[in-house]
Amino acid sequence: MTETAYFLPLGDERLFAFLHLPDGPCRGGAVLCAPLAEEKLWSHRVFVSFARELCGLGYAVLRFDYRGEGDSDRQFEQSDLNTRIEDTVAAIDELKRRVPELQKVTVVGLRLGAAIAALAAAGRQDAERLVLWDPVINGAEYMQTVLRANLMFQMAQHRKVIENREALVERLDRGETINIEGYELAAPFFRQVSAIQLAEALAASPAACQIVSITSRTAPVRDDIAALGIRYPQASIACAVEEPFWREIKVFYQRAADLFRVTFDWLGGVA
Repeated sequence: MTETAYFLPLGDERLFAFLHLPDGPCRGGAVLCAPLAEEKLWSHRVFVSFARELCGLGYAVLRFDYRGEGDSDRQFEQSDLNTRIEDTVAAIDELKRRVPELQKVTVVGLRLGAAIAALAAAGRQDAERLVLWDPVINGAEYMQTVLRANLMFQMAQHRKVIENREALVERLDRGETINIEGYELAAPFFRQVSAIQLAEALAASPAACQIVSITSRTAPVRDDIAALGIRYPQASIACAVEEPFWREIKVFYQRAADLFRVTFDWLGGVA
């Protein structure tokens, strides 16, 4: 395996990219879409392990940082959902450029990264497969949980909530930013993510799709994922038993064995 870190030019800006190339023949390609902010931080090691193991199976794999996160250009508050979709499209094109024999790629995403993967793949014939790990299905509900992080900070600092969710949204409407675990959230990102309906994105994509419900113990598929499976019957619905490694948990999560197994099995079974 050859691993190369570099900056990918994108207009006047740069994306930080990390390319994993197999030593032997390339049997496919995959672009990995990370979740948002702190979830990206905590899931980073699992993404690296997955990329290396997938590369060991003969895939060329490209990881990257969205603009506004990691080592890519731009401040967090200057980026939004649209820029993340653009970044993902650029990553797909870059992987095909780096590995010319690739005609089609797989796009893998976790949480908000799964929704971004689906939105970036919509209408693209070269995005052959989608793998969505514990995806954000309803953007408005997800952004309410993001705002909750600010409320929790207020409780820790002041022992009470000074600004509720409605007040925080009003601040966004005034053009201010809201601090979410050290990241400055701006109105365009909040509004764009709030409008996400994953079922609509999947309906616009010709890709074969696996949607994985992740729970910390053996349990039925998440209700909203099961409902999505009914609405989008072409998708393969699966369960993986893992701790929520995209959060700060007590266990050091180097790899997600059951999640990897479920994903590799599906990829191996899709022509």
